Amino acid sequence: MFNRIRYLVSNIFRIRPEDNVPESVAKNFRHNALINTLDISFFFMSDSFWNINTIMPVFAATLTDNPFLIGLMPAIVNAGWFLPQMFIASRVTHTRKILPLSIRLGVVERIPYLFFPFLALAIPYIGKSTALILLILLTTWRGLAGGMAALPWQEVMARVIPISHRGRFFGFSRVFGQGAGILGSVLTGLILANLSYPRNYALGFGVAVIMQWLSFLCYIQNREPELEQVSQPLSDPEPAQAKKPAIDFSMFGRILKKDTNFRLYLVARSISFIGNMATAFIAVYAIKTFNLPDEQAAVFTGVILASGVLGYAFWGAVGDRIGPKKIVVLSFICWLAALLVAIVSKSIWLYYLVFALFGLYQSGVGVGDSMLVMELGEESLRPTYLGMGRTLTGSFLLLAPVLAGSLVARFDYITMFIVSAFFIAIATLLMTRVKDVPRR
Repeated sequence: MFNRIRYLVSNIFRIRPEDNVPESVAKNFRHNALINTLDISFFFMSDSFWNINTIMPVFAATLTDNPFLIGLMPAIVNAGWFLPQMFIASRVTHTRKILPLSIRLGVVERIPYLFFPFLALAIPYIGKSTALILLILLTTWRGLAGGMAALPWQEVMARVIPISHRGRFFGFSRVFGQGAGILGSVLTGLILANLSYPRNYALGFGVAVIMQWLSFLCYIQNREPELEQVSQPLSDPEPAQAKKPAIDFSMFGRILKKDTNFRLYLVARSISFIGNMATAFIAVYAIKTFNLPDEQAAVFTGVILASGVLGYAFWGAVGDRIGPKKIVVLSFICWLAALLVAIVSKSIWLYYLVFALFGLYQSGVGVGDSMLVMELGEESLRPTYLGMGRTLTGSFLLLAPVLAGSLVARFDYITMFIVSAFFIAIATLLMTRVKDVPRR
């Protein structure tokens, strides 16, 4: 059995001459693939204890009944992850070694998480209103810090994982990550069910902090290749002595003016984020509608992660053959199907399908969109495209909860699900027209 697993891993990470992978990347590929798989596994396990689509909205619901504030939890984190990236694109583009910068920002990213266990323990002493304010502030810090670290991390991944192997790497690593996340969700459910509130949340958050720093210890073991050997020129048409702007708005303007395909991607992705408005409410709606205890949120997380294992395995297997655009389109269809199931479900057993389809959607976007943005522009401009692709679409993540909260307050959850489905259907049609790099 062990030999079969070793053969499978060796085959997945095997680089053939026809793959045209630079030697500096190829010689460290297996090492980098392994330590990044461990990094992702520990990070996913950590994330299962404060999952932004299940655990955190339910935790917020213990502090407030306001649907807008509950929906704000995932929106703040997701928007915070996207919005800062364009503003550090120039710094990343003109940095020869990205890993040191990525490590420093990785430390900053993890600092706000240290306060979540103490916040939970403080709830009986500071009151729910104050705790809610602090939760929103910490969540905002969490999102923005993650966004600052995101672009350097993506660039490191692009440098150490060749384009010929990105689909299988993102799929393979996230299969293990989802498996670790399932274990974390089981532990989360046990902790939430067997300890009193709010000590249950405090302990879960504390375990998550430990897992997160273990992921960091793995990540810093990356071996980054020399930039010039990865065909990522830093040459600039401007004179060498000209000072490069910290934020190159003129470059952003030229790209948006000339690149029709990139503009189409930005529009499709932005609309898809509005279609994501329901993600913050799928767990809260189920708990309220079917009269379930809070620990059921951990079960929902487990279902998402379990279906994600299958999703990452499938998307990773086909990603290097069909290309990332098709993966993104198919994942959008999964989310549309999940919303339709949520609209018609009358029992919790059918409603579980919502979380299963959502797991397939998340895994598809995780593999497909990560690859797609990396190959929409020239290699030398990849950080700029990554930054623009994240920041220019991320603002719609803040619009989504405002619209969702308004719809829930004025109408009901079902109406909000219907509107969400409408937007994701439009996004799917637009994304089918985006072009990616042709596969063999």
